[in-house]
Amino acid sequence: MTITKHLSDRTHEVEWSGIRIMFALADEIPDVVNLGIGQPDFDTPEFIRDSAKLAFDDGYTRYPPAKGFADLRQAIARKLERENNIIADPATEIFVAVGAMQVIFNTCLHLLNTGDEVVVVDPGYDYYSQIRLFGGVPVTVPSRESNRFKVDPADIKAAITNKTKLIIINSPSNPTGAIFDEEILREIARMVMEHDLIVLSDEPYEHILFDGHQHISIGSFEGMAERTISAFTLSKSYAMTGWRVGYAAAPPAFIDEMEKLMEHMVSGVAAVAQRAALSAIEAPQDCVRDMVATYDKRRQIVYEGLNAIDGIECLKPESTFYAFPNIKSFGRSSWELAKYLVKEHRVAVVPGSIFGKGGEGYVRLSFAASIEQLQEGLARIKRGVETLKT
Repeated sequence: MTITKHLSDRTHEVEWSGIRIMFALADEIPDVVNLGIGQPDFDTPEFIRDSAKLAFDDGYTRYPPAKGFADLRQAIARKLERENNIIADPATEIFVAVGAMQVIFNTCLHLLNTGDEVVVVDPGYDYYSQIRLFGGVPVTVPSRESNRFKVDPADIKAAITNKTKLIIINSPSNPTGAIFDEEILREIARMVMEHDLIVLSDEPYEHILFDGHQHISIGSFEGMAERTISAFTLSKSYAMTGWRVGYAAAPPAFIDEMEKLMEHMVSGVAAVAQRAALSAIEAPQDCVRDMVATYDKRRQIVYEGLNAIDGIECLKPESTFYAFPNIKSFGRSSWELAKYLVKEHRVAVVPGSIFGKGGEGYVRLSFAASIEQLQEGLARIKRGVETLKT
């Protein structure tokens, strides 16, 4: 007898992450240039690491509060007011989470009943598994290249039914690098209030902006505080992906549910990681600005390099550290092209179809890599697609 037949349908039917599948494939290939990884290539800044070392010496080795240390939540509240125009009570409206991913997971856990519909953007980050895990039904709305991958509120309006409970927005957007302008967000907020809905605003790339673009949190709009779960993380801004620290700003009733369930999940976010997070948030933000300036230089290299390849067209991303080039001219699916490039030319990219049906015909390429890696990766992509043509 095997254990397989005893696995619950709830989890057994969840699909493996397509990104993880590509990572595993790339790991098997020597000397691969991996441009699929969605994490900074920088080390966590030294002052943050030093604060963690000090926290060990100061005895932060025990169970932390399930909701997060009070001083960290207070620092987060100050940051939210300063940078996001969100007013949140650190005692009742802020929760320190295991990355923004826990906030997404808990949002689906606490809000969705079987048959509830969730509006998501396509192409967009893969929220499908979390939605389906708790009985929800994803309803996609398109983001089109012709509109620089910005969602049209009219498409969201058309997707709302009497079964809709939640709208998920991700701006700045993974994988497209698009930013939803204020008028788009305000129209979404209007519909949310009109139809008595909830918004999950996933904002991990809030600081990685280019060309003078500004980030706006939908939770800052009048009337939206009680309707918005805002998810943030330190992973991208501070190169802290492995520390697993994020946070939610949300209505007290939702924060209570997260705190209640945290005890049954992981007790709390690692105490030392929380002390490092406190240091990151409270310090001058020079390290963030320096990393973004470096990403901007790399963005230009990738943008010019991709558009110089015959058959590839790529918009210049407004944010994040991703490019999302159009590869439709090659007549291959995004999975076929990605597998071909990694197996035959040792360069890894992520198939666009991982991010929804609207992502077919595109691949995601990360420029969170050194200039040398980017140049070599672009050269390998060029050789690969030229070989396809012949």
